[in-house]
Amino acid sequence: MSKLYGKSKREIAELLRSKDIHPTAQRIEMAWCLLSRPQHLSADEIRLMLNQEYEQVSQATVYNNLKLFAKKGVVQELIVSSDRIYYDSNPNPHHHFLDLDTGKIEDIPNCALQISQMNINACIEDVSVIVKGRRKQLDLEQVHP
Repeated sequence: MSKLYGKSKREIAELLRSKDIHPTAQRIEMAWCLLSRPQHLSADEIRLMLNQEYEQVSQATVYNNLKLFAKKGVVQELIVSSDRIYYDSNPNPHHHFLDLDTGKIEDIPNCALQISQMNINACIEDVSVIVKGRRKQLDLEQVHP
């Protein structure tokens, strides 16, 4: 298996071609930004990063290409709520933990959650779980009496 993160722009172009996506300069820059490391970014965060490093990229261009990337399996779309959508640089199946205090999203390996058989008359193709919660704070008096 090839490395998932830290690809060169030439490797990004090949990845896009392998997913039947025409590798335009803007698409290569966007994918390179997304796939530099494990991360969960909103469309606005991606647009700001591109506009700082590259050139002015429109909101419509970013949204359209992110939808295309998600559809073709380059990234994973993560719908946290009706007004919060993130794009996960890890397209492989896994789950997520959303810290409600910080807003930070972390990956949870598929094997860490057991999904029991559901009584649904359907062929399930994918399961994606978002666990929302708050990290327990350590009581410093208990740690250092």
